[in-house]
Amino acid sequence: MKLKPRLINLLILIFFTSVLSGCQLYNAAKFSYTNSTSKHKWLNNSNTTYVPFTLVSELIIVPVRINGSKTLNFVFDTGAAATVILESNNTKGLTLKSDSKLAISGAGESFQSIANLVPNINVTLGEVELIDQTIIHLPISSVPFFKDRDSVFFDGIIGYDFLKRFTIKIDYDKMVITLSEQTDFAKKETEHDISWNQLPIFIEGDMSYVFVNAQLNTDQTTPLKLLIDTGFSGTYEIVQTRHEKSLAPYYPTRTQGLTGYSTIHVSNTKSLSLGSYSKNNVPILYNMSTNEEVENSELLGNQFLKHFNIIFDYRNEQLFIKPNQNFDHPINLDKSGLRLMPHKLGAMVNDVAIKTGAANIGLIAGDIITSYNGNQITAKGFSIFTSALASNLPKIELCWISNNTENCDYLVLASRLKSVY
Repeated sequence: MKLKPRLINLLILIFFTSVLSGCQLYNAAKFSYTNSTSKHKWLNNSNTTYVPFTLVSELIIVPVRINGSKTLNFVFDTGAAATVILESNNTKGLTLKSDSKLAISGAGESFQSIANLVPNINVTLGEVELIDQTIIHLPISSVPFFKDRDSVFFDGIIGYDFLKRFTIKIDYDKMVITLSEQTDFAKKETEHDISWNQLPIFIEGDMSYVFVNAQLNTDQTTPLKLLIDTGFSGTYEIVQTRHEKSLAPYYPTRTQGLTGYSTIHVSNTKSLSLGSYSKNNVPILYNMSTNEEVENSELLGNQFLKHFNIIFDYRNEQLFIKPNQNFDHPINLDKSGLRLMPHKLGAMVNDVAIKTGAANIGLIAGDIITSYNGNQITAKGFSIFTSALASNLPKIELCWISNNTENCDYLVLASRLKSVY
């Protein structure tokens, strides 16, 4: 199971909750008002559009155009409050004229995040266009876990300011997202199929939440209110300090955020239930941080959500779920010791856990793994590669680039769970 840094969503969250100066407060208020009152238009007559997507590192990637640009790759993110454009190889040619900047608090003493606010942006997804938006533009210097443009594996984020206008169906079987303004869309999709579960969602500000039931490490069921976050590539994450301490076997890892690195304890859950559907042995991430922003964000991520076809009916605050062809597939824990991100050349090593197979063969942060068992690593095949690192294979052959030198060796896979907290 892999972990994706959550800096961008946290940055957006902090942007909306920071104590800002008078000028910055005005800019933030103007930003929110402009986007909440902006209009959208349909480029067809059906008020419905179908958008193909791919999964890269368990994230939903959709084709987006900015002011009529060539197609860009955006994350379809139900957990982000706003639309974001990143500095990438694909976006460097865009004309983005910022009319103001915001210093984002919470970035730590040694790191300063600067967000550019860019007005007059039209965002096109499928056959619908959001007109005259103000978007957040983040240069690489404001996103510390991207080393350079070659490590930026998506070009931006489509957030709630766009998504809340539509009823949305995510069909992981067909790899298609449907956006519709038809008032009876959800009813027509679900009324003749009893396998759909209807659940309430709770919209607070620009975030939507759902209740799940988890058996953490006993037979006792714990209800959890989680942010529905397709922009989080894990299963689900809760904050340890808000719950009874788990005594289940775990392994430590870390994730990078605005304030630096946070410690994560990764374990297994006996079961996780959404509606009437339950999956056993679902990995859980315990965030050990005491940072206030982190404590306010417990997440249900796409590595779990992708086992269902889903309909978001924001207008009526309802969620519909139906198991799909992925439902019976297990979700396994990492056995390599690697924390990875997609890269132009393969998979970039962000971190290596000590006393693991990855550490034993000399992999270090910054290395680029280019192939495994003779297979080239691509963005679309990234999840297949990380699944292999969590498989029952005894070892896997890796080739990687370190300090401009190519290396190949066999990585031994083994359980990382420890028995004692």
